[in-house]
Amino acid sequence: MKKVIPILIIIAAMLASCGNQTQTADNSITIWTNFRVEASLLQEYAEIWSGISGIQANVINTSIEVQKFAQAANTADGPDGIFGIPNDQMATFVAANLAAVVPDDFDSDDDYVKASIQASYVDGKRYGVPIAVETISLFYNTDKVAIPPATWDELLIMAESGTGIKFDATSIYYNLGFVRAYGGYIFQWTDNAYDVYDIGVGNEGAILAYGYLMDMVERGLLSADITFDIARSAFENGETAFFIGGPWDVDAFNNVGLNFAVIPMPSINGRPFITPVGTQVGFVSAKSSKQDSVWDFYRFLIDEAMVDLYYTGSRIPALEKAQKELEMDANADGFLGQIEVGEPLPSVPELGHLWVPYTNNMRLMYSGQITPEEAGYYINEQLKESIAIMHEGK
Repeated sequence: MKKVIPILIIIAAMLASCGNQTQTADNSITIWTNFRVEASLLQEYAEIWSGISGIQANVINTSIEVQKFAQAANTADGPDGIFGIPNDQMATFVAANLAAVVPDDFDSDDDYVKASIQASYVDGKRYGVPIAVETISLFYNTDKVAIPPATWDELLIMAESGTGIKFDATSIYYNLGFVRAYGGYIFQWTDNAYDVYDIGVGNEGAILAYGYLMDMVERGLLSADITFDIARSAFENGETAFFIGGPWDVDAFNNVGLNFAVIPMPSINGRPFITPVGTQVGFVSAKSSKQDSVWDFYRFLIDEAMVDLYYTGSRIPALEKAQKELEMDANADGFLGQIEVGEPLPSVPELGHLWVPYTNNMRLMYSGQITPEEAGYYINEQLKESIAIMHEGK
């Protein structure tokens, strides 16, 4: 299904374009996007906006990296912004002084899913426009499970009795809910900013979470060698009844005829299971001399294109009013329910220093070489040391 573009917008664009037949480089903007499937749709909306504004807008799907963007942004026909990039990557552009702050009158934070707004802030300032959100949630085989579990304790009893569960429990991406449920965190979030010196992956709560995971190992449900691919294959082949995955997994399971459902994650320790909410955002280049035009174009896209982005590329809108316009299936509803209790991974470059030490120490713990207490200590200290090295000379 595709949203019908309001006829008044089309008519206005046609009338406006009659008086704007000649558009020069000085009267045009260029936007990069990492959206591949949706790039042509965004260009359709760009042409409509161009007809209304008299300013040509070109949307280009390309690989996006900081150095490439920085070099191109300094040229006359370089990018004026990016519409479609993960929020954790945006932080590197902010650190390189390549992103402009969102104008105060652009919109309201209350218009969006809470996690997507948090993902749009870096160091207390908002640089991102939330576009779409995604997260992981619980898949279960409906041929094997009649009534899904409401809590993780129930899930483990069912899995231990023969239904089984596999997921990549060496990654903080999948383990965040355990850590948060017992009082751990990655970096403390206060005043719309992350304090990268206040680290919570090795505190008392995090250690309790690692003990819970270690109990799963001792019950034969987890091991150090389970990767994402192994876990997905086991669910797809009917070996296990439970799997933790994202919207990107749905098509593969549908294609093999698997009977499954997606629901929000079961609670743990009496609390919601918080999963990472990934947010695709847009930002305007700090190097652009046409920032006002780009913000106007982004406002048009947010108001008009979000529903079509969902039907074209399964991008769940971060804009709450757009979500209400969607005709979602049950699986999408499951992810949306989980998004409501999720939170973003920190939008700071320091996050990149967590992945390796976290995974390495989880594997050592699962294989019995270190205790949960030691795992928490080593993760915390190795991350702290990496951040200190990163900040040397600043």
